[in-house]
Amino acid sequence: MTASSAASTSSSFNGPSSSPSHLHARSAFLAGDEIIRIVPSFNYKSPLGLISRSVGPFRAGVDAPVPLWLAVHLRRRNLCRIKPPLWMEVDHLKEVLRFERDPNEASFSPDLPFRHAEVARAILSACGAGSGSGSAGTAGGSGGDGTVEIPNADTIKILLEDISTVRLDKIRRNVHTLSAQNMSREDGSSLPVIDVTGIGSLEMQAVRPFVLRAFRDHRSLTGKDSIKSGNNTEGRTTVGGSKEGRERAIRRARTGAGDEGGVEQAHDSNLETTSAPSAQNTAPAVGRSRLRRFR
Repeated sequence: MTASSAASTSSSFNGPSSSPSHLHARSAFLAGDEIIRIVPSFNYKSPLGLISRSVGPFRAGVDAPVPLWLAVHLRRRNLCRIKPPLWMEVDHLKEVLRFERDPNEASFSPDLPFRHAEVARAILSACGAGSGSGSAGTAGGSGGDGTVEIPNADTIKILLEDISTVRLDKIRRNVHTLSAQNMSREDGSSLPVIDVTGIGSLEMQAVRPFVLRAFRDHRSLTGKDSIKSGNNTEGRTTVGGSKEGRERAIRRARTGAGDEGGVEQAHDSNLETTSAPSAQNTAPAVGRSRLRRFR
């Protein structure tokens, strides 16, 4: 891969014009560093030195914390059993859904982590949820003890979808409330604020393109961008130039170009007269050092 292709790939992945599929892929990639617990079915005495941290050693039947990406990798090879986090329990998700549906709650539930949607999706996918059986996975693959990894997996998936739908509706209501108010405040009062405390990663990615475009259009309509560009231009003309150049311009304005030429010529002659003795004084010293060396 050349440098130009790598730069174009990086800009298309991280730039503001990324498609929703790229944004979701980036969120899923970042969620891979979240720590969950697994119960391995193998023994490995030495710790594994990863880039971010060291994991292990592993003992069969003893749970251990690992990154999400490693847990998914081991589970798909039937080398471990994933222990779902506590916030993926049915009772906990029902409480979160009840909080989100409360009309008196403007913020989001603090009982879910920032990347809960990506983590839950990866765990359910690795354990084979969504088959209609109501549960996902058994311990140890073939030859395990038959313990279900994620009981009521289909119910958990439905609750997570309901929570995501209710949260997106809450974001839409907040945006409508914000757009109904006058955002141009000439009296200097504060702008309207919406509460997004506890927002998740996928909800942020869903609303991010619209909010960026809306505030960019608002700044252009209110003239804030033109004022900012004018300030940047003034800063460049004022700051530009060295101190010597500014003093020379002041002398030219006061005395004229002819006088300035005489001053500069006199200044150059002074430099020549002052530098000549120094060269003469250094020559004998060099000669004496050479004589001492030959003696």
